Amino acid sequence: MLEHGLQLVNLTTDNDNDVDRDVEVMNKIKALIEKHQLEAGDKLPSERKLSEKLSVSRNQIRAAIQKLEFYGIIKTMPQSGSVITGIGMPSINSMMTDILDLELPDFRSLVETRVILETQAIKLAAVRHSEESLKGLEEAQLDFQEKILNGEPSVIEDLKFHLAIVKCSENTVLYGLMKIIVPGIIGHFNKEHICDRSEAVKLNKEHNAILKGIKNKNPEEALKAMEIHFTALREYIKK
Repeated sequence: MLEHGLQLVNLTTDNDNDVDRDVEVMNKIKALIEKHQLEAGDKLPSERKLSEKLSVSRNQIRAAIQKLEFYGIIKTMPQSGSVITGIGMPSINSMMTDILDLELPDFRSLVETRVILETQAIKLAAVRHSEESLKGLEEAQLDFQEKILNGEPSVIEDLKFHLAIVKCSENTVLYGLMKIIVPGIIGHFNKEHICDRSEAVKLNKEHNAILKGIKNKNPEEALKAMEIHFTALREYIKK
């Protein structure tokens, strides 16, 4: 991820094509679910089998599954693979239509909009958060931290942490906008770029500083921690 110290390059035409391919693969997986009438608890084929069946790369399959998992359409179980969640086919069809109809903005716009939303939301989060939303933020950080400490890919967990920050703002419109933006960002990080160990530790500390500011109900402290965390994003926007 950008926060993970990745090179801020090659985010132009090739990435636009990657996003288009992600949408195509999501459509194919949706068709597969419909064709086989998969229901709650049913298991999707493995990444390898899906790759062969749909004639796309495993990276593309992985990217599509990440997005579908983010929306709650499927769930990836450790050592069990991906299964359909319990939301039902009518809901899946409706959600997939909404997802696939979203206009695909340029990546710079996604990044800029995300920064604007989160820097405003975090000030509200520090003042308004409920016990429930704060607990959700703490759990999201623990999930992210576990992935980092185990040296595993953490794109989904990282973005869920940031979603949880906006959730703490108790502003449903800001939260809804953020949910639209995040999957587009996930799409641009579908290949597993893993940051080095020292950078991972640094980012984990930054997350904890953000969490501390919110828990202390100190908007200035929380915003300062977020600004430090967003340094690379802001530099990218200016280029």
